Amino acid sequence: MMQLIDGLTTALSFYAAYVIWKMFRNEVNIGAPIVVRETLIYLILFFSIIWVFILDYHQAYSYQRFTSIRKEISIIAKTSFLGCLLFVFMHFLARYSYVPRAYVIFLWGTNFTLLALDKIILFHIAKIIRSLGKNKKNILVVGTMTRAKDFIEIVQKNLGWGLNIIGILSTERERVGDLISGISVIGSNEDIELILHENQIDEVMICISTERFDQVKNVLIVCEREGLQVRLNTDFFGVMNKKVRVDQIYSLKIISFINVPDDELKLFVKRGMDIIISFILLVILSPLLFLIAMAVKVSSRGPVLYRWNVIGMNKKYFRSWKFRTMVRNADALKAALEPKNEMNGPVFKMKSDPRVTKLGKALRKTSLDELPQLWSVLKGDMSLVGPRPAGSHELLRYESWQRRKLCIKPGITCLWQVSGRNKIKNFEDWVRLDLEYIDNWSLSLDIKILLKTIVTVFQRTGC
Repeated sequence: MMQLIDGLTTALSFYAAYVIWKMFRNEVNIGAPIVVRETLIYLILFFSIIWVFILDYHQAYSYQRFTSIRKEISIIAKTSFLGCLLFVFMHFLARYSYVPRAYVIFLWGTNFTLLALDKIILFHIAKIIRSLGKNKKNILVVGTMTRAKDFIEIVQKNLGWGLNIIGILSTERERVGDLISGISVIGSNEDIELILHENQIDEVMICISTERFDQVKNVLIVCEREGLQVRLNTDFFGVMNKKVRVDQIYSLKIISFINVPDDELKLFVKRGMDIIISFILLVILSPLLFLIAMAVKVSSRGPVLYRWNVIGMNKKYFRSWKFRTMVRNADALKAALEPKNEMNGPVFKMKSDPRVTKLGKALRKTSLDELPQLWSVLKGDMSLVGPRPAGSHELLRYESWQRRKLCIKPGITCLWQVSGRNKIKNFEDWVRLDLEYIDNWSLSLDIKILLKTIVTVFQRTGC
């Protein structure tokens, strides 16, 4: 039903965008019917189906009990953007007809708005229905410790989830009859088969800690045998909370802990953004790059570019460049300045570094010294957005947890750049921002950081 509603809503957005586009061009007479060719109707229906597939890919129709409006809107934003890109791309390949840019903009706006309204309305309807006792799922909770108690209390506060906890199983038979947050312990783990036969249960929620995992083996076996959905709320995976995937390889069951971004489609789009944006900037800014190069050459002795060996993704070395902002023998003078380092950790940072030239201070203030790194982005060694690049001498002083920042490509800008990098004095805080980016990476986050970076550059708040 949801797929049908989304498909019809998308079809409506195509038509609504067409009407708005016609009005924008003053081609609509008020009250006059708007005729759409039959071939276009079939095309709209085709793309409406494509839209549903994209929504399904983003797991819009997966388990809906624990969803939220924010999550639904995020899925819709990704779907509308990707769908419109696909719409334009397929038209370009098929050479079906010319697609006006204004129409594509109106299509994205109307599709996002209508689908968002669709989801908000359905979300609240489902919440009201479930609050009235309809569309409920009967849940059996396994566990009596803090984890189980917390889960029960959260469910009781979120009636819109439509979860009805009918009872609790305990590992200790003597606890049968006890009440936990108002829910009765109706049996021990050994009673699982009998309880399933005597009660109408839709799902089993196991809430246990690692050390008690062996005590629910029988529960898992019985639920699997009887085809009952089981969900696990546990610290079994410890701090490895990014993503877990289970693969069946011949007779082997392989559990993969995904600690880095692994969505191939999104990574493909990210790489596409890197190539397009870096290429355009290198072309547009080429006169500025030439002027800066001439200014560096004239202002002080030494090469125009500072060449440095950087450690990239998975600890692979590559060579990158910046405009030189220091005197020619800056690296040789660094050892004498180490006692004045203002950064705690392996990175050297000094506010009034005597090695920095007058021009270099201006370039650093505006971050213009970073522009040659666009070539590294175009080559694929770096990304526009990513953790701060690491020098080979710095890596030797990294702690174990700090090395995780090397699991993705380094970037020209990241959270550290837009969070006041000139105010960060502790290297650990710098790395935590990089890890926060890795753990929460998304295309929308990249776009947000890029936009904030532009603001930061114009505010001249760089180092």
